[in-house]
Amino acid sequence: MNISIKRTDFLNGILSVINASAVRNTLPILSNILLETDKKTLFLSCTDLEITIKSHISAEILSPGSITLPARRLLEIIRELPEKDISMSLNDNHVVTLMCDKSIFKINGLPKDEYPVFPTLKNDKGITLAQKVLKDMIRKTIFSVSSDETRYVLNGVLMFSDTEKSILRMVSTDGHRLSYIESPLDKKVTQEFNHIIPSKTLHELYKTLTEEGEVFIQLSENQIIFSTAQVVLISRLIEGQFPNCDQVIPKQGENFITCDTGKIMAGTRRVSLMASDKSNSVKYSFSQNKLLITSNTPEVGEAQEELEIKYSGESIITAYNAKYLLDILKNIGSAECLIELTSNLNPGVFKPVDSGFNYLCVIMPMRT
Repeated sequence: MNISIKRTDFLNGILSVINASAVRNTLPILSNILLETDKKTLFLSCTDLEITIKSHISAEILSPGSITLPARRLLEIIRELPEKDISMSLNDNHVVTLMCDKSIFKINGLPKDEYPVFPTLKNDKGITLAQKVLKDMIRKTIFSVSSDETRYVLNGVLMFSDTEKSILRMVSTDGHRLSYIESPLDKKVTQEFNHIIPSKTLHELYKTLTEEGEVFIQLSENQIIFSTAQVVLISRLIEGQFPNCDQVIPKQGENFITCDTGKIMAGTRRVSLMASDKSNSVKYSFSQNKLLITSNTPEVGEAQEELEIKYSGESIITAYNAKYLLDILKNIGSAECLIELTSNLNPGVFKPVDSGFNYLCVIMPMRT
């Protein structure tokens, strides 16, 4: 293998895949990055066997070949090189020579034969949607994923499709709150989805998605594959039965309240400064066109803030974990939010006003 490549392109290519490399693993080669060539392209891949990320960049291929190199060591080297073209050559002993300006590095590699084999697309069935749509769907659900590893089915987001209506849905919950979003698709759904995607996968996918172009999603046995023009991400799925979200989401609210999203966020942040560190409980008192936000911690003190709202029903007093509620409000995505309540002990439903997405969040109240 003998290639010439621009330093910035090489650096960006490594950065796009390196988070999938294993930091600590019984298989040393999983901490390596796989480099392969085509006629005018350098392909880069990293995997920890849970997630695989593949990317490609343009390069001058003088002679083809493949090698795996220590991923983070290579990244450190490329970061420190000057902004000049890099030449990379491979000898018969799996040693790569990197030359850039007056710098020369010799790096011991391992052959491609020892690297895991990636699944390939067997057909063209799947889901196609805009990258910016999927990115927004991830952002609006990822924060509700549970970090409790004993409830492993909640450590990811359920993605499920409606082939007849061409709708993609995503839902997540940690037992205290739930986020649900659905989006109509411009193109027909040709593969049925009802699978749990690990949160780590979605965090990495979110970083690779842009505001332009499309992403193609496909299933391959127990794996899911996300493909864009630049990056392919392959991930294992979480096996198990996700809770029935229809049983958690209230069918119809009895009291409808409209609030300024920014104001209720700011008020909650300020009042939560006096909330208990353990419970982080903040009380919300809804009355005729008025919301009173309060917190009281005997050993610390108390705080309150009053806001104007649009509401004409009976008075309702409820309490929420301030952090959970702020996560919801931060991702509502509209200047005003609609709150649906039935009683002080039943879940509250928060929805955006004038949003193009069918999106809602459910939050469980706290007993005070």
